[in-house]
Formats: sequence, C-alpha cells, structure tokens
Amino acid sequence: MALVTLREVLKNGKERGAVGSFSTYDQFTAQGVIEGAETLGLPVIAMIGAPVLDRPGNEEVGRIVVKLAEQAKVPVVVLLDHAKTFESCIKAIRLGFSAVMIDGSHLSFDENIQMTKKVMAVAKAVGVSVEGELGALAGVEDGAAAVSAKLTNPQDVPRFLEATGVDALAISIGNAHGLYKGTPKLDFEILAQSLAVSDTPLVLHGGTGIEPSQFAKAIHLGIRKINIGTEVKKAFMDTFSEMHAKNQEAYDLIGVPQACKQAVKKVAEANLRFFNDGWKSLIE
Repeated sequence: MALVTLREVLKNGKERGAVGSFSTYDQFTAQGVIEGAETLGLPVIAMIGAPVLDRPGNEEVGRIVVKLAEQAKVPVVVLLDHAKTFESCIKAIRLGFSAVMIDGSHLSFDENIQMTKKVMAVAKAVGVSVEGELGALAGVEDGAAAVSAKLTNPQDVPRFLEATGVDALAISIGNAHGLYKGTPKLDFEILAQSLAVSDTPLVLHGGTGIEPSQFAKAIHLGIRKINIGTEVKKAFMDTFSEMHAKNQEAYDLIGVPQACKQAVKKVAEANLRFFNDGWKSLIE
C-alpha cells in the first residue's frame, strides 16, 4: 500500500475510530510499528520527532523510515512530530515525509497562525499533509494550574482552521507528554465544543497512560488520531535491559534489537486494534 498522506488515512466525521500514531527513533522501532500494522491490516502513522531528526546523522533515520513505509503492505504515513520551526518542516519534506506537524503552541495565537500558514503553503504545493496545534500540550511535571492555562479554547478552533486550512489539529484537553503521575483527567467538554465547530480531524497527543475508558469516550466523541510515544520507548528500553541483563557477556546486538522490535510491534498491535474498534466495547 506504501507511503500515504495524513489526509488519506484519517477517518471522516461520520466514521468512528482513530488511527494510531507511534513515535519511531530508528530502524527497529519503525519496523515494529509497521509490522504491527501489517499484522492487523490497518493503516498506521510512524512519527519522527523534530528533536530526533535534528540530531547529527539522523536524517538517515528519516530516509530509512520513508523507505520502510514505501515497502509496507498497509498505508503508512511518515510524519514529522512537533516541529517548532519552518526549517524543520522543510527538511522533513525534502526527505520524503508525507506529513509534518508544525507546533506553534509556544507562540501567540496570531503568530501560530502565521507560522502554520507558511508551512501549509509549501506542504500543500508538494502534496504533503499538515497537522497544527492549538493550545499547548502540558508536561507531566506541570501542576493543575499550568495544565489548565494550556487548554485549548474551543472558540479559537474555527478561526484557526479557517485561517490555516490544516489537515488535522492537535488540541489540549488535559493530555500531557510522558508518563502521567496519577490518572489524567481529560476535559471532554472542551473536546465536544471543539468538535462541534470543526470538520477537521482532531488529534490527541500524550496517549501513553490514558485509561482505555477515556480513550473510548474521546474516540466516540470524534478524536481521529492518537499519539503514542513513551509506551514505545518503554517497551524498547525495558526489553533491551532485561535481555542484556540475562547474558551481559554476550553483548548481543543481533538478538536484543530484534526482541525490542517485537516488543514495539506488540505495543502497536494492541493500540491499533483498540483505537480501530476495540474501544466500542467500553461505550454503553
């Protein structure tokens, strides 16, 4: 099925279900994510964070993930995640990424629009999808007051979408990056209000650690893309540590990475299955 755009895989407003989007860092994490999707015959989004792509030598990682997507048996989007600059987006587009996420949440509302429009103009000209962000995603270390201050204002959603024309929009409803301390509480009222004024697919970042029941409600309301990052890293690193600890003298750089890949594959499979239709069992 090969490399496709974000616009092509996101479900429309009449079709419930979300597409899983997973952080990748190298050949093995990318293979695990794609193989998990192939097992289920479902589309998938392989993300590479801008901080990853910007590390010396990591443009080659981008090329590898694009090649793996082109060879895949299911539709695969290769997306640059949380780019803060126009230059990062251009780098990803030149490497063959099919989507970029420009995160202007650190800017003022008007500056966010201008940055996003600049990226959108270039991306649209070459058939690349764009995801924007409105409201800032919290970190797990942020307190309740800080999280509240970063939540998306639903009244800004239609203005932002009309001005930018993005293909997807990430919103902040109490979700955060990293491993949550305690149980996250998503603000479904903000989500419902945002969906009521948008025909554009909405995205939930910071998926690791959110309870299945909250995922189910978010998907039922209309979330179309869910990002999983920390869970991928945890599966890979835990497996690496456990395998190496069993036989430290082997320094097994053949078998251990393969086991890590399989662990990532299981993460992708479980989440993709649930986001596609498994969530329905939790909706009364």
